[in-house]
Amino acid sequence: MENRAQSSGFNYSIWWRRLIHKPMAAIFKLYLGKKVKLIRNDFIPNGKPTIFAAAHVFRNDIPAVLCSLQNAAHLLLGIDGVGNLASPIERCGLWMKGAITLKRGDKRSRAESFDKMVNILNHQGDLSVFPEAAWNFSPNVFVAKLNWGVMRAAEHTGANIVPVAVDIVGEDYCVIIGNQFEYENYSTRQEAIGSLRDSMATLAWELISLKPAVKRKNLTDEYWLAHIRASRKKRAQEYQHIEESYMYRPKGEISIGELLAEMHGIEYSSMSANYQQYRNIEQLIERWTSPITFK
Repeated sequence: MENRAQSSGFNYSIWWRRLIHKPMAAIFKLYLGKKVKLIRNDFIPNGKPTIFAAAHVFRNDIPAVLCSLQNAAHLLLGIDGVGNLASPIERCGLWMKGAITLKRGDKRSRAESFDKMVNILNHQGDLSVFPEAAWNFSPNVFVAKLNWGVMRAAEHTGANIVPVAVDIVGEDYCVIIGNQFEYENYSTRQEAIGSLRDSMATLAWELISLKPAVKRKNLTDEYWLAHIRASRKKRAQEYQHIEESYMYRPKGEISIGELLAEMHGIEYSSMSANYQQYRNIEQLIERWTSPITFK
C-alpha cells in the first residue's frame, strides 16, 4: 500500500509540474530581467525519461536552463543553494518546479536524493542536474570534473543524458541543448563521465565564442574578479570558499599545479578566482614538464 501511495505521489508530482511548466517558465523569464535565448536544441525526445546535465556558471543559470526546456524537469539542488537565494519568490518558484534538495556534504542526504532521482526517472519524469555540484570559478577550465551521480542514475533507469551549456552573452542568458549522450558506448563509467564532460565543454566553448574577444594581456586579477562578481552577484568571494569544498575530485588526487604551488609557496587552488596565480603556476608547469635537451 505504501509503495502504491508513493508511486501515485510521484505520478501526481510529474503531472502537475508538466501542467504548470509553460506559465512558470514565462514568470521566470519576467523575473530574471534578461532575455533567455535558446541558441540551439539538438535533442530529439525518444520517449525515455531524460537527465539534462548542465554546467554551473552564474547565479541565474538554473532558472535560465529550466526556462529553455520544452517540458518540465525536476531539479536536483544543494539545500545550501536554496538558503543562499536572495528572494522568497525564487525559493517558491524552484519548489513549484520540483526541487529535490540535498545537503552536499551529508552522505545520507545524498543517498536519499539519489533514490528520489531514480524514482522520478522510473515514473517517466525528467531531471535537470548540475553535475559539477558547485559553481565553476576557474578562469581556464570550461567544465569542472563531474559528480558521478548523473551517470549512476542513468544506468539504473535507462534514461537519456543530454548535455546543456548556459552562459551570459552580452545582455542575454544563452542556452544550448546538445544531442543525446550515448553513455552505453563506453566500457567504464569513468570513461563515460569524462566524455560527457568533454561534450558539455564543447557546448560551453560554443557560447564563449559568441562573446567579444579579450586579449590575454588584459586578463588581470581585477578583470576576472569583476567577472565573478558580475555573474555570481553578491558575496562572490565568500561563495568561492564554500563552493570549492564541494567540487568533485577523486580521493588522494593531487595535481601537478598544486604540488608545484606547495613547493614554491604560491597560494593556489584549482578553482581560484585569481588569474595571476594561474599564470604563475602555468609557467612553473611549462618549466618542469618541458623536454630536457643535452648539448
